[in-house]
Amino acid sequence: MDLVRIKKSWEFKRVYRFGKTLVSPNVVLYYHVNRLNYNRIGFSISKKIGKSVVRNRIKRIYREAFRSMRENLKKGFDFVLVARKPVIQMNFHKAREELLFLCMKGKLLN
Repeated sequence: MDLVRIKKSWEFKRVYRFGKTLVSPNVVLYYHVNRLNYNRIGFSISKKIGKSVVRNRIKRIYREAFRSMRENLKKGFDFVLVARKPVIQMNFHKAREELLFLCMKGKLLN
């Protein structure tokens, strides 16, 4: 199954309002139980980060990082990833390592 994305603004707001937060220097990860049998992911990357090419590259990197570790994640969560400014220098391996650290910190791994 491919990654399911969060697209609606009310879904983002629900995760922000009722979810828990995990913070690192590059990203803030919000997560909330979604009562589904699968995980969903949403990205919030401000225009302050860079132009669309840069923002889309960051989304691709983190989407692939989530995809590569989806078997290890507990099921039934909505994740919203908010990028911070230092994320511009990020590559795939650093992004995956950072997500693993955040998920271990939040006890989101099987």
